[in-house]
Amino acid sequence: MPSQRRVKAFGLIILLVVLITLYMTSAARHTHSSDFYTKTQDALQAKEKAEAAKKIEIDDVSARLKAAEDTAKKAADAKGQKLQEAVTGEDSTTGERSVAGRVMMKDQDEKVPGVAAVGGRPADRAAAKQEPETEEDHAVEVELNAILKKSPIIIFSKTFCPFSRKAKTILLKQYKIVPPPYVVELNEHPLGPALQAALAKSTSRRTVPNVLINGKSIGGGDDVEALHQRGKLIDTVKSMGAKRIVEVSLIEIKSKQEVKR
Repeated sequence: MPSQRRVKAFGLIILLVVLITLYMTSAARHTHSSDFYTKTQDALQAKEKAEAAKKIEIDDVSARLKAAEDTAKKAADAKGQKLQEAVTGEDSTTGERSVAGRVMMKDQDEKVPGVAAVGGRPADRAAAKQEPETEEDHAVEVELNAILKKSPIIIFSKTFCPFSRKAKTILLKQYKIVPPPYVVELNEHPLGPALQAALAKSTSRRTVPNVLINGKSIGGGDDVEALHQRGKLIDTVKSMGAKRIVEVSLIEIKSKQEVKR
């Protein structure tokens, strides 16, 4: 049997273990309920919430920056496309080309067959050329720019051409147009062939007459006659000539019998 001393020592150890356990439990309970512990836990939780909110805010800012970047990229692409259209003179959506950097105009009504939907100045065509400009090209460019300033309506004609005669008769004798159309007889002009070649490039029309309104070709003699017969010539001149056209009206031609009376 164990001695009495050993029993007392064993009991003392058990008592110490129980006391220590009670102390630790009480201390832990006191610590969890203490003001310092509570504030520390609140501070940690607040920090976690702040970090979560900051992360959400960063993600939101990143999303907005990406959206703004995409919008700016689309705008830059659209601007680049417009710049390319301005240089090349071609509309990517319709395939139409503008001449001399003038704004392309859509017909207010149906188009006349054979009418070239282009117009403008040769300066912008020269900018789009890759090959260097020659002295003759420069002279033609200067001359064509000067001609386009003469009147909102330019008739490129040849004196011996019956179709040119038809267009001039309709526009000059059957209508009162202010300012009057300006006629360029290419067969009498020193730069006539070069001007006709430049017009062929810019308007895709190689023959005469070539009637331009504000730099845009409406075609030749048959096209002018078709507009006249359908009663659409006045509207075409007004819409395409815009503010540069002061007046346009049909001249009443009296018959010989009315003149005799």
